[in-house]
Amino acid sequence: MPHPLYAAIEQLKEDFPGKSYSWIKRALLRLGDVKEVRDDLYLVEGRRELGDWKPLYQVWFSEREGKWHCTCYFSTFGMRRRRDICTHVAAVMLFRRYKRALEKLQRRRVYVAEAEVECRGRLTANGELYVKPIGRRDLAFFANPRYRVFVISDVRRIVIKCGSYDVVEAEGEEVPLATAKFLAERFYES
Repeated sequence: MPHPLYAAIEQLKEDFPGKSYSWIKRALLRLGDVKEVRDDLYLVEGRRELGDWKPLYQVWFSEREGKWHCTCYFSTFGMRRRRDICTHVAAVMLFRRYKRALEKLQRRRVYVAEAEVECRGRLTANGELYVKPIGRRDLAFFANPRYRVFVISDVRRIVIKCGSYDVVEAEGEEVPLATAKFLAERFYES
């Protein structure tokens, strides 16, 4: 599954096939500057390095016209910006698509499993693998290295390998992806 940001960028490219790489890049650079006020109104922080003269731009959707508008359309070169679609509007479009893709991804169901393993080789799994050494890292550890592992997988049957050998097979517990990511973050804290 492609990263949600890549999918959002590809959608923007499809909607505006004649736009340059520079236009897409500028919209992407502005992505972190977009703040949602409500579903049809956004604030975009201005950036001098991208040619902005104001500290803040408002971008809104007009139901009546079926178009996005920006306060930069009412400034110098506003008619050209409106015709060409400014990167403030493009950043908002990218923001909305990225947000929807993330929400969809977060609702996706995955499987998780946790185990303790002993392994002198390389640990791998059929999913995202999180590894934490057990005990002190002394000579005894290097003679018999033990690890706690946590796996997030798209499949229920989770297999953890040490080198080319299966060391754990487990039925994963089904959870939303957001929950799995939360558990993975807490895994290192415990």
